[in-house]
Formats: sequence, C-alpha cells, structure tokens
Amino acid sequence: MSAAVQRVAALGRYPAYCRAGDFIHVSGMSARQADGSIAGVRHLPQGGVVFDAAHQTRIAIAKVEAALAQAGARLSDCVAVTAYLTDMADFQAYNAIYGEHFNGRAARTTVAVHQLPHPHMVVELTVVAYQPQAAEGA
Repeated sequence: MSAAVQRVAALGRYPAYCRAGDFIHVSGMSARQADGSIAGVRHLPQGGVVFDAAHQTRIAIAKVEAALAQAGARLSDCVAVTAYLTDMADFQAYNAIYGEHFNGRAARTTVAVHQLPHPHMVVELTVVAYQPQAAEGA
C-alpha cells in the first residue's frame, strides 16, 4: 500500500468509515487524490481524455483497504461490496482487479451510474466488513 493511502481522510463532511457494532461501513472510495486530481486519467495531446478503470479500481481498493485497517479490519473481512461504474464497458477491467483483491466471500453488486462526483471518476466502491469488537474487559 502506498504512503498516499495509508491513512484515508474523507474529502467532505463525512467519515471514511463508521463502525456499527461489529460491522464497518466504508464510505465511497474512488481514485480522487488528496490534491483533488483523479488518478487513472490520461490527457491526450490532441485533446480529450482516456480513463484507466483498472488503475482507478486499484486506487479505490487500496483506499478501502486503508480505511478498513484504520478500523482494525482487512479486505477478507468484507461481507458486501457495491461498485459504481460510469460505463459498463469498463466492467472487465474493474472485475479483473477486483478478483485480485477480494476472496469471493463478499456479496457484490455492480451498477452503472450516470456519473460520479467528478467527470474523470469512472469507479467508486463502498464496502461493509464484519469484524467483531473485542469484548469489554477482555
């Protein structure tokens, strides 16, 4: 995991994650960088942009992993994953990276959305993880 995502801070007035009992809900994670730019975007010399859904998926998963680590959990603790793609043509690239990181245990929903908060974002992930808290006094 890169130093850039070791500690995840929310980019708005919401937490990167919240714990509800033994469940950890991770807010939507994307390839947005701390400076506001979006990773996985290549600007073409003749104008226009090309989006790398695989790279954006890697960054989003790394940020999910960092948020879970802050809460004392791991990707293998995920019980539900929701992915938002702005173009289902990116499904294969996203799915390949997803398969490298998740153990197949979590329920998963992948949906196409009209847009995400920035026009260069093509992937966003939310997860729910199950990680029992230590019993008080233990």
